[in-house]
Formats: sequence, C-alpha cells, structure tokens
Amino acid sequence: MEKSDVFSCFYKVLLCGIFVQLVGSYYLSQPSSSTKSCLSGQFMTITYGRWYCHNGTATVTTRMNSNCNYNTQCTIVADNSWTGINPCLGIWKTLYWTSTCSAIWGEWISWSNCPVDCTTHNQYRNRPCQKPISCGSAPTEYIPCKRLGCYSSSDISRNTPNNLVYYSLTTDCFVATGRTSVAFRARANNDLHIALASEDSITSGTHYEFIIGGWANSRSEIRYGISSTVCDSYSGSVLTQTYFDEFWISWIGNDIRFGTGSTPGSNIRMSCYHSTPYDVNFIWIETGWGSTGEWRFPNDVACKHVTNSDVSITTDDTSCNGRSYYACNTGYKHVAGNTQRTCGFGGILSGYPLVCSVSTCKIDIVFIVEASAYTSSIHSALMTAIGDLAGSLQISTSNILAGVITYDDTVDLNIDLNDYYSASTLDSYITSIPISNAASAVNLAEALRVGFYDFFTLSKGNRFTAFRHFVVIAKTYSSQTGATVADQIRMNLKNQLFTIGISPSASLITDLKAIAGDDSRHFEVSSTDELYPKFNNIFQKIAVCSDMTFEPLTAECELDIVFIVERYNLRYTKRFLAELLENITISSTGIKVGMVLFDSGASTVFRLDSYTSSESVRSAIESISETNHTDHLVDKGLIEARDNVFTAARGDRADASNYYVIIVGPFESYPEAVAKDIRSSGSNYIFSIHIGNQYQTEYQKAVDTCGDYTKYTNVDSYENLINIKNDILQKITSCESVNITIPDCPLDIVFIMEDTDELSATEFNDMKSFFVSLVSRMVIGDSAIKVGVVTYADGATTAFPLNQYSTANEVIMGITNINQGNNAYNRSSRYVDKALKYIQMEFFTTGNGDRSNAANYYILLTHGPSAGNKAAAFGSAIRSIASSNLFIVGVNISSSDDSKFLDTVDDDKYLKAVNFSVLQCINDVVVPNITQCPDSVTPASLVSPSCQLDIVFIMERTETSSHENYVFLKSFFSNIALQLDVSSSTIRIGVVTYDTDAYTTIALDAYITPTDISYQILKLPEGTGKRNMIDTALVHTKNNFFTAVNGDRASAANYYVFAIDGVRSGASIQAEYIMKGWPSTVFAIDINSGYEKEYRRTAGDNSRYFYASSYANLSAIESDVIAAITKCPVPQPVTTTDGSLMYADVSAPCLNSLIYLYPEDLTEEKDGGLNTMYLMTDFVYTITSCSRITSWEFSHWKSGYIDFMVWRPSGSNYKLVAYNTIYVSGKNTTTYTVVEYERIAVLQGDLIGWRSKGDNLVTSGPCLGPCAEGYKASPNNVQIGEEFDWTNSGTSINGTAYAIKACLEDNEAISFPTTTLSAKIPDHLPVGSFVTLLEPDGADYAEVVNYTVLQLSSYPNSMEYFNVGETSGQITVAKRFVKAKVKSDYAFLIRAKDSCNTTATATISIQTQNMPPEVLGMPNIISITEETEGDIVLYTTIVEDPRGDSVCCSLESTLPKTNNFVVFGNDTGFRVNYSIMASDAPAFSYRQYNSYIVKLCCDDDEDKSTGVLIVNIKKPNKTTTYEPPGWFMVSIGISLAPIFLMAFMACVVLVQTMFVPEELKKK
Repeated sequence: MEKSDVFSCFYKVLLCGIFVQLVGSYYLSQPSSSTKSCLSGQFMTITYGRWYCHNGTATVTTRMNSNCNYNTQCTIVADNSWTGINPCLGIWKTLYWTSTCSAIWGEWISWSNCPVDCTTHNQYRNRPCQKPISCGSAPTEYIPCKRLGCYSSSDISRNTPNNLVYYSLTTDCFVATGRTSVAFRARANNDLHIALASEDSITSGTHYEFIIGGWANSRSEIRYGISSTVCDSYSGSVLTQTYFDEFWISWIGNDIRFGTGSTPGSNIRMSCYHSTPYDVNFIWIETGWGSTGEWRFPNDVACKHVTNSDVSITTDDTSCNGRSYYACNTGYKHVAGNTQRTCGFGGILSGYPLVCSVSTCKIDIVFIVEASAYTSSIHSALMTAIGDLAGSLQISTSNILAGVITYDDTVDLNIDLNDYYSASTLDSYITSIPISNAASAVNLAEALRVGFYDFFTLSKGNRFTAFRHFVVIAKTYSSQTGATVADQIRMNLKNQLFTIGISPSASLITDLKAIAGDDSRHFEVSSTDELYPKFNNIFQKIAVCSDMTFEPLTAECELDIVFIVERYNLRYTKRFLAELLENITISSTGIKVGMVLFDSGASTVFRLDSYTSSESVRSAIESISETNHTDHLVDKGLIEARDNVFTAARGDRADASNYYVIIVGPFESYPEAVAKDIRSSGSNYIFSIHIGNQYQTEYQKAVDTCGDYTKYTNVDSYENLINIKNDILQKITSCESVNITIPDCPLDIVFIMEDTDELSATEFNDMKSFFVSLVSRMVIGDSAIKVGVVTYADGATTAFPLNQYSTANEVIMGITNINQGNNAYNRSSRYVDKALKYIQMEFFTTGNGDRSNAANYYILLTHGPSAGNKAAAFGSAIRSIASSNLFIVGVNISSSDDSKFLDTVDDDKYLKAVNFSVLQCINDVVVPNITQCPDSVTPASLVSPSCQLDIVFIMERTETSSHENYVFLKSFFSNIALQLDVSSSTIRIGVVTYDTDAYTTIALDAYITPTDISYQILKLPEGTGKRNMIDTALVHTKNNFFTAVNGDRASAANYYVFAIDGVRSGASIQAEYIMKGWPSTVFAIDINSGYEKEYRRTAGDNSRYFYASSYANLSAIESDVIAAITKCPVPQPVTTTDGSLMYADVSAPCLNSLIYLYPEDLTEEKDGGLNTMYLMTDFVYTITSCSRITSWEFSHWKSGYIDFMVWRPSGSNYKLVAYNTIYVSGKNTTTYTVVEYERIAVLQGDLIGWRSKGDNLVTSGPCLGPCAEGYKASPNNVQIGEEFDWTNSGTSINGTAYAIKACLEDNEAISFPTTTLSAKIPDHLPVGSFVTLLEPDGADYAEVVNYTVLQLSSYPNSMEYFNVGETSGQITVAKRFVKAKVKSDYAFLIRAKDSCNTTATATISIQTQNMPPEVLGMPNIISITEETEGDIVLYTTIVEDPRGDSVCCSLESTLPKTNNFVVFGNDTGFRVNYSIMASDAPAFSYRQYNSYIVKLCCDDDEDKSTGVLIVNIKKPNKTTTYEPPGWFMVSIGISLAPIFLMAFMACVVLVQTMFVPEELKKK
C-alpha cells in the first residue's frame, strides 16, 4: 500500500473516530517492523490483522493483540514467528492491520452512598476499566460526606431561608458561652451571615457580624455590629456553591477572626482587633440576597449527668431539650436538687443535681450572712441567691430545716428553724430579709456565738437528733475572728461548719478556712452570681449528713445525776449542759438527771423523775430564763439537791450512784462541810466544775478532802466551758463505786462515838460523816453486817441497837439523826473502858439483835486518852473473846498517847487521823480491817471425845472477878465451849456462878451447840459479892445442878470445872465427896489465888489442876484445860448377864485376833495381883504380821483403869512400844474400839500385855487346857520407850488363863500427798532455822518413820544446805545460803520408810528469796504547822535489810506533787536511819493543801519497798498581823513632802501678813 493510501485511511479514521477512540489502517512488508503509539491514558486495540500474498491470506488479529497486550505502545513485526503463522510458504507477503486507540478508563460513575453516621466519612467514585484485560487500580475521587450535606447525631443541622432574618442557635442549645471559637460548615450561593451576641437577642446587646461570600460570593466582612462599621474584609470567592464549605470564627481576647477549614487559627481570611471586646454568649445565623443556606454546627451540646453512688438515673436523655429523671438509692432520701432535669443550651441541665443522704438523716441549717456596709450593694442579690439555695433544699420536719442570722457589728436572728416548713416559702422570706444597720464594723465571732448559744434551741425548732450545720457567708474580714468559737462548736460531732467567701481577702480566707476546719468545706466566689454554679458542690456538703457514727454515751451502771448550777452566765452554762445531754442517754434504767439552781438560796428546776429522755431534759434546761444573781452559795444548792431531789419520792434509785455536779464561777463559797457530809454516803459523789482561778481550794475540797481532785475540773472562762465537755462526759458517765465489802462471815459491829464536850459541833458532824462513809462501803443485812451505835463520855448509852435498821440507807439515816450532847452521862470526861464494858454487857445482847453466830466488832473513835487508865486492860479483855475485835480510831492523838492505845488494841487495829476533817481519808484502811472475819469464829474442827460428858463451868462472880476480869473469865470459858463438840449426844455444858452463894445459871440441856453455849456464857452478868465460896458452889452443883431436870445424863461422866481467884477452905473436902461418885471429876483453875495446895487437893490430881497468873493470862492454859476435860474416863461398856465374851457385842469386826482361851472355859476369879503388869509370851499372843490394833476385848471383875500394852523384843529385854488406857466400870465384858489416831502400830514378834493400878482387873481362871505362857512383874510404872528385863525381873505365869483378846487390821501404807513438796523461805535464815516438816499420810500411832535423803543430779549441791531429821522428818538450815539472786533453787529427794517397810518418795523443792528492806517506822502520820521552816527534820525512820544488804532510800513521790520535802540519810549498811525533811524553802498552806502523802522508796539493789508518811498541815489558829513592805512608808513620806512644804510656805505668808509690822515690810 502506498503512503497516500495510508494517509487517506488516517484521515478517514479521524473523521470517523470519536473523542475517545482513534482508528488507523497500516501495512508492512515482510520482514519489516513498525512501532505504533496511542496517547497517554489510552490503549491500543488491533481491530483487524491479516497476511496478504498473491495466492492467499491469513487472519492474525488475535495473535497481534496478544503480542501488543493492549498497551499504549506496540512494535509490530511482519514476521512469521511474531504472527505465529506463515500462510504463503516461500512467497513474499504483506501484513495488513487496523488499530484503534481507546481511553483506558471510562467516564466517572456516580458517587457512593454515605453511612448513617457520616460525620467523619467520605464519599467516593471511580472510572471503569475499558481494556479487555485488567487495567490495574482504577482512578478514584473522594469528597467528605459532610461537604455534600450529610450529617448525623454529631451535627446540628439548620436551614435558613432567603429572607435576611436572623435565627438564634439557642433552640438547638448551641451558644457561645464557654467557647472562644466555633468551626462549622455551610452551603449557599452567597451571603452566609453570622452574628455573635452578648445577649440572646439580635436587637439588644452588642454584636460582631460576619458576612461570608457576600456581593455574589465576591467579598466577606467582619463588622462591629449588625450592618455596622466594618472591622476587616476579604475579597474573593469563599463559597463553592455546590458543596458544603468549612469555616471557623474565633473571639480570643481582642482578636476577632475568620478563616477557612476545620481548624480554628488556620487559613485566616479576616482578623479584627477590638480594643474593648464585647461579651460573646450567643450565636445567630441568616441568609438572603437570593440565597438560602444550609448549616452544620458541631453537636457538642449534650449535657452531662452529675451524680454520685447514692443516686440512680431512671431516665437518661441528655440531648438538647432532653429530660432525664433521677432517684435516690435504697436507704437514701432526697435532700436537695431536682429529680428531673432538662438539657438546655450550653450543655447545662436545668435545676440542680439530685443530692441524697441517708434516709435517717435530719439536718438543721443556719445561714450566717454578713449584712454590713460592705455587702449593702449586693445584699439583695446575695439574699436572693441564698433564698434560691435554701429553696432547693427539701425543707420539712422529717428532712432539712433552715434559718437565717445576719450580722454586722450586731447580730439579728431573722428566721428560726420552725418558722417555715416549705422550701418555696422559705426562699421567699429569705429573699425579702432587709439589711438593717449596714455598719462598717463586723463581728463574726459573735454571730457564731449567737448561732451556737441562741439559735440552735429546741424551742426554735432545733431537732434533738438532727445534725447542725453552720453556713457562714462573709465578705469582710473581722478582727473578732470566729476560729476559736468554731473550734468549740465542732467539739460536738453533730456540728459542722461551712464557709463561703465573697471576693474574700487573704485574711478572711484564712479565718474562714479555720472556721470550716477543713478546706473542702470552704468555698470562694467573686460575686453573688458565681454562687449558682457552685450550688451543687455546696449542696453536697451542707445537705448531706456526716458518715461519722454518733452514739450517745450510756453508763454500765445506774446513775442519778443532779446538775447544781449558779444563776449566773446561764447562756453559756445552758449550752454546755445541752451539749452534754446530747451525748448522754437518759432512761429509767440507766442515767437519770435532775437540776438545781442556786444563788442566795436554791430551788429545784426539775426532779430525777421529771423527764425520761435526753431531749426533754435539754428542753427543760434551755427554757430556764437567763438572769444573773450576785450570790453564789453552793452549799444551798447541795442541800437542796440532797434533801429535795435525791429522794425516793423524787426519783432517786436505791441502787444508783448519786452524782452531784456543781457548776460555779470564781466566787467565794464554803461548800466543804455540806459536801463532806454528802460524800460520806458511799454512793454519793461530788463533781466540781469551777470557772476561773480564784477559790480553787474550796471547790477541790468539795470533791475530796484527802487530796484526790480528779473530780475537780477548772476552766478559765464561762465561754470555754464547752472545751471541757468531753472530759466532763467521761467523768460523769463513768461508774464510780466504792468497794462494797461482803465479809465471809456475819459481823455485828458497834460504832462507838465520842460525845465529850471537847468536840465541836463541826467535829461531831465530821465524825458522823466518817461512820456514814464506812456504812456505805458495807453490805448491811441479816446474813451479813449489822450495825449499831453507842455514844460515850463519862458513861455510855445506845443511840440505836443492831436490830433497829436492816439496810445501809436506814443505818446512815440513823447515824445522821444522832444529836450531840446526850444527857445519859456526864460529858466532861472520856472513859473508854466504861464504854467497852457497857457494850459487852448491855449492848451485845439478843434483845438488841446480837447474833450468836456473828463476831462482835467494837469500832471506837476517840479524841484523846481515856480517863482512869483502865482502857488497855478492858481492851485486852474484849480482845480475848474469840469472836470479838476491838478497833480504835484516834483523832489528833499525840504521839505520847499512842502507846496507851497500842496497849489497848493490836497494832494494826489502831488507826489514826490528823483531825476530824480528814477522817474519811482513812476509809480505805478502816473498812478492810473492820470487815475481815476473825481467825477463830468457828474452829476448824471440834474436840469430840468417844464418851459422853456433862460439864459444868463454875464461875466466880465476886467484886475481885468483876469488870475486865469477868470479861477475861467469860471469854476463857466461852472460847473453850466454842471448841468442844457440844450436842445432845456428846458433850453438854452448863454454868454455875457463885459468890457468897451459888446459882444455876445455864442448865446442861439449855444450849446444845458450841456456838450457842459459847455465846450465852459471854452474856453472863457480873456480880458484886464479897466472898468466893467455892465449897458452897461445889455442893450446889452436886446436889442441885447435876439433875435430870437440868439435863444430866446417867450415861455421861460429870465434870466439875471451877475457877477461883481467892482463898477458900473446904473445897477439897467437897471435891472428895464428889469424886467418890466416880466417874465424877473435879478440875481446878487457880487464878493466882495464893492457895495452890488446897486447890490441888480439890482437883485430886495434878493433871486436873491449872494455874493462871492473872485473868488476862487465862488463855495460856486454854489448850491444856480442853485436853483434860475432854479425856474420857468411861469407855462405852457392853455388859452381858453372865459376864462372858461370847455374848459380847463387838462394835467392829475382828478379822485378826490374839486370844488364848474362851471365856466360857474359865471359872471366874481374880488372880490376886496388885499393882502388877503382865506380858503374854505365848505364841497365840505373838503378833504375826505388821499391822495395828483396832480394839481390845476382855472381861473384868471390877471398876478401874487398865493400860493395854504392846512390847517389842530388844535383845534379852522387851521395850514398851505404846499402850491404850481404858476405864472400866464394875463387872462387865467390854469391847473397846480404839480411836483411829491411837491404834498402835505393831510388828511381827511384838507381844501384848496389860497393867492395872491396884488389883489386876482382867478376869482370870484356872487353866483347863494348855496354859498361857508369860510373866507378871511389879512395879508397873514402866514408861513408853523404856526396856524391862521380864525374864529376870518378872515371875512366870503358871496355871492361869486370862480373858483378853486384841483385834488387828492391816497397817496403813504411808504416802506423800504430792510428788513434789515445795517451800519458799527467805535467803537470810540462820543455820538451824526451821524450814518445813515432812508429814506423810498413813503414819500410825507409835509408828517410827525413817527418812533418807538422796541427791538429785540436777541439783548437785543442795543437800549440804539442809539437815533432815532421821525420824522426826524436820528439815532445818544446815549452811548459810548464798544470795537468792546468785542461787535460789534447791532440791533433793526424800525417801520415807515405815515400820512395815512401806516406802514413799517425794522431791523436796525449796526456793529462797531476797526480802526487801523493812521500813520499820512506816506507815505513820505526823502533823506540822504552816510556819515549819526549811531544812527541819520532820520524821526519822529506821530501815533494815533482813539479808544484811546495804540499803539506799530516796523520795519516791508526793501527793499532791510538791517540792516541800526532801529525804536525808548518810548512814551506810543494812540498818540505817533516814529522815524526811522540809526542803530549804518550803511553802506549806493549810488552805491550799492540808495533807500530803510522802512516799519513801528503799532499795537493796534487788528489791524495793515503800514507806508512807502522811503529813498533815495544822489549821492556823492565830491572826497574822499585816506588815506593810518597806517601800510603803517611804512612798507615804515622799507623797507628804509637798504637803509639808506648802504648809510651811503658807505659815510664812501668814506670819508676814499678820505679825510683821508695816514699817518692816516697807524696808
């Protein structure tokens, strides 16, 4: 083909082609090649391809497209291999083809859809691939969805019409407040207008106006107002018109700007500087000038919930104008805020967040608002805001109540808590509160005081269980800062303070934070308008109850409390008491409260039973009128409380402690005497709350005379009373109680009160108070302690007997009613002995309530020595009575008289007090002493013989045996009777008294118990006879006393026990007659009669004669007399008709016996032996085993004594081991059972025998069979332990049999009660000292126990320190101990073996201990004067260490603390003198402290001991003359000098005027 053809085809293609497709035709001869190209963005397509030759053709279109691959460029090769075919073999050929160029990508398809929330998404579109094969990645275009008008919940969409009218965005909740810029998008053809407004109005306020795309989208402007002056402009198109365009505007400081894009500050198009920028709060939009507008603003206006864990959201809709609902969780209630809130513009919910508090919460709020000159300009707005604040609270009686106080330099109570119960009404009235004075001075402290002391009262609506919230709103700093008052208010956990400062200064901020007490309760605002945004935070504080628990105090005991309050400064006192009562639970079973007011007199405000709740008590206190009085007589108040409040009729409970709580200021009064009287009752306690620093001593002594001032509280001012509230609460709700003593035995106690004329009325009353205080510490009752009172001087009389009162309160009342000055005696002298005698004889009687089973205690108080010098003797007599004790309380007794009383009582029963005023200080010493049971009221075991005894005590009652002697005598016999087994079947006791005649005083069967007969003996009256006719008494006793009518028993032996102190012949003759009627026996008690021989003959035997050197020494023979008069003369006989043993009633089984012949084989007769002893050596009488004898069975032919004996072989001799003595009566067969403790231990090989005094009493007879072997011998006085040669000194028994039998039982094996026997001893015991005694159980009578000491390996050296008796078992010190701190533990093993070779083993553990030094002269009491000089020895005591260690002493302490005393001692060694001295400059003052307790600590480097010295300051009794200081006279002289000079000059003038002649004057 020619080129012209080609071009011709090309043009044809151009003509036929379209914009996107070009067609061309080409040819190429073999083997040429040609490269063809399309335009960029096009691909080449071979539309037709064919080989041509002269003889044929072949199509190669497909192969050519495959080789070109639809690329933009392709090289065509006319070659067989390139085309893949050769249609014309061997022939030249031409390749012809046509091709087109087409666009690779087709036209843009439509835009994709936007998702629902398309705010951040893009739309896209692409072009389709037009190649037959893949085109690769298709071209894609993107555009933000929002530019196409898409919007979602994140956008605010608004349309504006073409009307040039501005529309506010507040309807969409979109405002400028809180913003400094806004980014938005919009679509319009032209003229988008935006106005930034200060108000939500287009016609008022200030505006910035933005014109965007005005003037047909050619110009934009920023203006200073609507259609106003232009600030800046921009020329150019800013609207695309098709899409939404993005813009931003900003107003930061002075710069007002406009730009494009979504980021404020970028692409700035206009910027306007405004020197006085407008407020920007609202946004308005419009369109016009032929264009409508579509707007999209960010939807960031959704509100946010403000809640906490106490609030639940029930409906959640925080979108613009959406309404959300809220509710309080279970257990909480609505206290402030709103339960439904609507979301408005600016993301602000309407109303206030819901505030909830615990459902039980009640709060009373006082708003304390400044109303001064500094707040006058904002007063109306401030009260409106406070009204709105209060109006948002849940005001009701079950929730929150509120009131208002305003203040400047004065304080006004505007609204009380109970004025309004509606929030809206309260809001209205708060808003209308005017400002009154508007003074320039402010007193915040007084405002708080008014709130605390005057506002929060029950009458003003304060609810008792409500929390009290003080809300202070202040603008001006007050020099009268409120921090101190606030601290006092917060002491009550129910009180909380909150502060709001309005543009506060730094000083005010500091003060308000101090008032709030916690920075979180302090708020600050710059204006009243700023209060509103803080309402929620304020509500969360002031409307919510504190989570702290508040539990009123309850006492663990019953308390009756009376507040005794002065009529002075009651504003503070009433608040103080109200605060106390909020912390105390009042109830009928716990704490009860009464109140007394005093001035010159006293009156009861309310009684203990007037109110039963803390709230009602507080109400009564708050209602007291506040009047001040000048008199402050505390004693009147105490008396009123005691007499008219603390009574059963007024609610006083017997089991409750009585608390007298005094509240008094710095005024002089004298309450001590009345207070002491009240305190003397143990359940009465006085607490003193004293304001000020004057007269402290008075009120300290009101609570305690002895220096314990823990119940005294001092505070410096009335206003600071509240500061001691917690301290007082702890004190008055603590259970004070005395140690009520309950003895283990019944006690009959007599208080013996001195009534001489030496005692003043005050001292007598102090004495009564002392005894009252003792009673209050005792349990009074029929089974415990009974109390009576005797007063005495020259004589004595009963104030009231033991059985008059049965309770402690009754006894206390009885003592209180005792009057001084009884007419029953002369009061000029003091006779202690007469008082004691009266009591023993006339007071302690059954008629007066004295109990036979109770010990008698005499408590005698004396002010001086007894007249007559008989007190010691009579005191000793009283003490000799087993169940009696005598105590003496000496008041102000001189040391020289102490010995007289120490002779009267035991040392520990002489108690001293310095004076009557401090008597109660020794209560803790007295009570334990006088309530301790005596050691021997009832003996541990009674002496009980194995026979019946009828005993008569024959008691002298002459004038020589009278007074204390008769008491000693009665005590002696009473004590004996108390220790005997008196009963109807054993011992009976009667009494015969005698002087010139004899009298049956107590019959044998009158009293059949030891206690009863002992008691009755003590009650015997003394006599005044001149002669002691004991012979008459013996005759009377034999003939008239021992009769069946008087209880005499035929089976009992009659014992005559007489006492005598003088000479009387004939007694022995009568006794001989008596003892002829054996077993009647006479016993003589010779009380230094001087007629010993006569009374020995009267007794008939030295064992029945007893000597006492005096009545006082009778106790020395007591045990011997008891042993003698309880020894049986007559065993229990069993008699058969024929006298044989076969019919004998053996009282105990006889398992083993020694017997020779049966009695029936004997022909009764006596063997003629006289004063003979017998030993039976026959095998049938030989002991065959280790055992003991339980009984003897024998026949006897007459009465008399028999000693049944056990003999033990000892070489060729026999040793007497032991014997049982038996009395037999007449011709009888007798079985005598040996008492347990006299059963003789026998060994194998031992033999039995007997002896009689006089005739041999054992029945004998001729031997009928094998005869007994044995011996008889004379004399028969061999004693136990002695040996006798029977073989050589005795005579063999031949042809005679004896009816005698011994019964045996097994020996009791020995054992120790425990495996370890312990002892603790001082380490200073000397060698030979007793340590302990080994007493194994099971050691029988006459049995020898041997002890062997064995070493313990763990205590190798212990044995060298001790000796152990081989047979005695007594352990003693063998070697001086080392100090206990070096070695204190010793131990060794003891093995005990009895006669039967039974063994017992025990470990002996002995511990030594160091004994502390002994302060020999303490405790003690001394008295000194106020004028005592320095460095004076006040008291010296000896200190001794038992071990011999060196001793060092020092001053341990003084109570109260003082520097008035020092300790001095320069001796060394184990026995030293130490002195307590006055310091170099002592300051003793009776008025300040009238008594000190000084403690001396002594140390031996191992242990310490303390000595106590009570130093009493004597009351001054002289008037001190006032001596003015030296400067006083000098000052007077100086002050008179000008006067004297003036007088002198006046005299000179006078003389010149009156007496100097005129001529001299002229000269």
